[in-house]
Amino acid sequence: MHTPENISFYIISLGCSKNLVDSEFLQGTLESAGFQPVENPEDARLVIINTCGFIQDAKEESIDVIFEALQLKNDAEMQQESQSPFVVVAGCLSQRYRDSLVSEIPEIDFVYGLIDENFLPEMASVLSIDVQPVVQVAKVPLIHSIPYRYIKIAEGCSNNCSYCAIPLIRGQHVSYSPDQVCNDAALALQNGAMELNIVAQDIAAYRYKDTGLKELVERISSTSDTHFWIRLLYCHPDHTDDSIIDLIADNEKVVPYIDIPLQHVSGHILKSMGRTGNSKKYEDLIQRFRDRVPEICIRSTFMVGYPGETDDDFEELMSFVQKVKLDRVGCFMYSPEEDTRAAELADTVSQKKKQQRFNRLMEVQKDISIEKNRALVGSTVTVLVEEQVDDHNWIGRTQFDAPEVDGIFFLTGDSISIHSFVKAIITDALEYDLSGEKA
Repeated sequence: MHTPENISFYIISLGCSKNLVDSEFLQGTLESAGFQPVENPEDARLVIINTCGFIQDAKEESIDVIFEALQLKNDAEMQQESQSPFVVVAGCLSQRYRDSLVSEIPEIDFVYGLIDENFLPEMASVLSIDVQPVVQVAKVPLIHSIPYRYIKIAEGCSNNCSYCAIPLIRGQHVSYSPDQVCNDAALALQNGAMELNIVAQDIAAYRYKDTGLKELVERISSTSDTHFWIRLLYCHPDHTDDSIIDLIADNEKVVPYIDIPLQHVSGHILKSMGRTGNSKKYEDLIQRFRDRVPEICIRSTFMVGYPGETDDDFEELMSFVQKVKLDRVGCFMYSPEEDTRAAELADTVSQKKKQQRFNRLMEVQKDISIEKNRALVGSTVTVLVEEQVDDHNWIGRTQFDAPEVDGIFFLTGDSISIHSFVKAIITDALEYDLSGEKA
């Protein structure tokens, strides 16, 4: 029988920020139970992979990482080390394909689905680890050197978009209680976070009794008197209303930024996707944001190559992108996900055409981005400093850039501290990044 104090562990978290929050919960659980964290998987007795299973590329990455971890196990056995690592697989991929992983990769020591309060006792039972019950676990970040945290406010999704497997994996939308969310936010701020990124599959759908997103975020903003940013990520356009616009306009701690994954603008494509939008509706929504919050930075994501997408549909999307000039745009090519409604449709767009449409859209957006960035030269922004390069150079992000997905700011100046807010004058612009000097 093993004891936690003699077992080092390392968590590999794949996929989205929501998955990362689950990994942070697991990190806190393991540390509370007495397991010993290490900084790289080579030193770990227990390697846990929190997988992603959203799209094909994510599935393939998860499988690759599993085999890399198993290679550590094989190397230890070949070198006749006394203890080879346990390899544990959890998360979205194993939630959906648990039986296949167990049968096809028997070298995995323990396979589990979505991480929850039952993960640790079940793993301990399978791996013969003597673990005492753990209660009131606080999340622990996998990386302590970053000044931001993700605050997950709900699980699952009830939008049931035709192409998306998330409801099959994580179930229908369930909002967390405001007390739970605010406690999470308060702990993050106490531990040094300067930016709270509000996440869920659709934060605009948040509703807990009489509390909606606006009321929840206002409560989070009053958690601490210190200066910190709140950023709103992943608002489904069908649920994004004037209350969210008012929240961004009126609450000083909420940065002028919104992530609204529109996915497309063709009415009949959106209807097939299970959405209610169209070009005119989305133009009006974006204009309402810009009228109320002139400095707003709007990020969106589009899909090309959805079944039935004609040349006219794509040209409508291109015209929309060129007309509204969104600040940040991501794009991905449709791939069928088994058991979704879209997978039953004929995949009418060739891979070659999907790639061509992807390239065209992103090339247009690149031009829009550089145009917008150049227009900012000479203006003053607030930069959250995240990294020191040398005595005079630093790297950070503006209030208009979300972590991991948007651009960075190259800052020059003296007497600057990491994890601080600094006013900076923009002096140069790249396609997606900015540079400037301390004001």
